[in-house]
Amino acid sequence: MKDIEPKELGKYLWIKEKISEIFRRYGFQMMEPSTIENLETLEAKCGPEIREEIYWFKDKAGRSLGLRFDLTVGMTRMVANRYDLPEPIKLCAIAGMWRYDEPQFARYRFFHQWDAEIYGSIEPEADAEVISLSMDILENVGLKEYEVRISNRKLIEGFLRLLGINSTEKLESAFRIIDKITKIPKEEIVKKFLELNFMEFVISKILEFTSIRGKLNEAIEEIPRDLLKNDLCKKGYEELLGLIEVLEAFDKIDKCILDLSIVRGIGYYDGIVFEAYDKGGEDIGAILGGGRYDRLCKILGKKDMPATGVAGGIERMMISLERLGSLKSISQVPEVFLAAVDDSSRRKLWKIVNELRKEGIATDFDLKRRSLKKQMEYANSLGIRYVAIIGPKEIEKGIIRLKDMSKHEENELSFEEFKKKILKSRHS
Repeated sequence: MKDIEPKELGKYLWIKEKISEIFRRYGFQMMEPSTIENLETLEAKCGPEIREEIYWFKDKAGRSLGLRFDLTVGMTRMVANRYDLPEPIKLCAIAGMWRYDEPQFARYRFFHQWDAEIYGSIEPEADAEVISLSMDILENVGLKEYEVRISNRKLIEGFLRLLGINSTEKLESAFRIIDKITKIPKEEIVKKFLELNFMEFVISKILEFTSIRGKLNEAIEEIPRDLLKNDLCKKGYEELLGLIEVLEAFDKIDKCILDLSIVRGIGYYDGIVFEAYDKGGEDIGAILGGGRYDRLCKILGKKDMPATGVAGGIERMMISLERLGSLKSISQVPEVFLAAVDDSSRRKLWKIVNELRKEGIATDFDLKRRSLKKQMEYANSLGIRYVAIIGPKEIEKGIIRLKDMSKHEENELSFEEFKKKILKSRHS
């Protein structure tokens, strides 16, 4: 974990604003689930082994609790216990969470995610909506070189069952290994399958099938038709066809790739799954991912309903944008600093400070009653562009002496001219 200082937080605030803009365009409503959940809620789908990956503890009353490791579980728990919300329910959040991972490049134990979820629709439009939203978010922050890799867990599960892998435990283990196919060497993948007592021809078949990759609307033709005799495979295939139809209408198909090695490591996914990768630089892993999880609502609450969603890491996005040199920031530096020439001018200065702040202008002034020189040095060290100097002469003449620290220019302006100049500078 680390402290987030003002300069870095300004970048986070800029990204948050760009993401929130897309949320609004798509009609999602912002919320934030509880930071603490009952441990049994966090274990409901991922199992007791999730304890190794999260922060959990007993409180003073002896209750087992855990810090949230994602936003999906809390949002789903809330929605699944509400009968008053009109469906489909479109919720979103941008917040911090905790995971007990080993610290490594682009991964901290406390980090930020953005998240969007749709509850109550089984149709391909919902899956296309979250994928389209994800792509528009990447475009809006300035990430243009990316691809969205899409697959379907029903299709993969049906294929594994045809190979004789039927127990829930072995299926979940196989999914976790498949999820690592593009992340670790092939020899390690084979070794992991052998440790599960998978036969070599089964491993070969899995590696061959999960290597199917290409443009979504073209590579789907590479899926063997004899698989469609299996009900799960057929359902997964049809879901991909429905998704393609909507994505083509949304004009989003060009950057969408069929990649049957994408299964998402989290066990609650059960349909369309996808991840997006930055193609423009070093590999930092998926910058977002999501999919359909139609069974999770029933597990976490009283209400059974289909759901699909997406989440992305803010810190990873920042790394990609930094590499491109396009990461911007919302400045937390005041627009103007008012400096008093002497003690007799301070009362007038305080009144002007108050008036400027009422006008919505970010204004600061000296709180230590230092000399004019020291005040100027302080304003300069903060990077404040404008310093307004108030002294007996300025008060007598009814003007403000405005110094532009970046251009080393100084002008005498009326109060109204001064305000207009500060406001105009916002757009320069």
